[in-house]
Amino acid sequence: MAEKIISREKENFVKRCAKGIGYWLIGSFMCFCICSALVMLMKGVLLLKVFVALCTSAIMLGLFFNWTYYSAKRDRNAIKFHNMEYDRFMPMKMAVAAPIVSYIMLIMLYMCKLGTIHESFFGIYLLCDMWILPYVTLFTGERVINAVSWGGMIGITLVTLLQPAVIYLTYVLTYNDVDVVNLVFYKNGSKKH
Repeated sequence: MAEKIISREKENFVKRCAKGIGYWLIGSFMCFCICSALVMLMKGVLLLKVFVALCTSAIMLGLFFNWTYYSAKRDRNAIKFHNMEYDRFMPMKMAVAAPIVSYIMLIMLYMCKLGTIHESFFGIYLLCDMWILPYVTLFTGERVINAVSWGGMIGITLVTLLQPAVIYLTYVLTYNDVDVVNLVFYKNGSKKH
């Protein structure tokens, strides 16, 4: 992580967004593998549900953290060393763009809950946003939209909003030269040798 990322030109925003969506796809596939392997075991064991939820969150949010961290370092160094113009909306644009599929699926989930979309959509939602499945199993034992309470819907929304929060905060802190890696991975902000 000590390497310097210096670029003579700004990364194309469309290319950056495509990378973010790619990270979302990779994370979704990894979470699908974990949840598929453990779905039967999760049915009755609360501790396992919590463990799997933390694992899928670490995967999805960790991939977004990685993508954002290196994007912010690239931007900071391009601006610092090559006098590129700073885009103050970049953290917000990244936070909106990368998890766009999650936002669309969440809106459609609310439409499903309200009865606008057929209730069978819930299965499609869980398949597309697999990292949410362990949280859904915490809110309800059944995988039908009618079993999810409005409190559960709010919980799903808050979990989904962790994605843009991680992206935004990682970008802002990294761009402002806060050593996010040490804050996240090392106790008291100092590396252990």
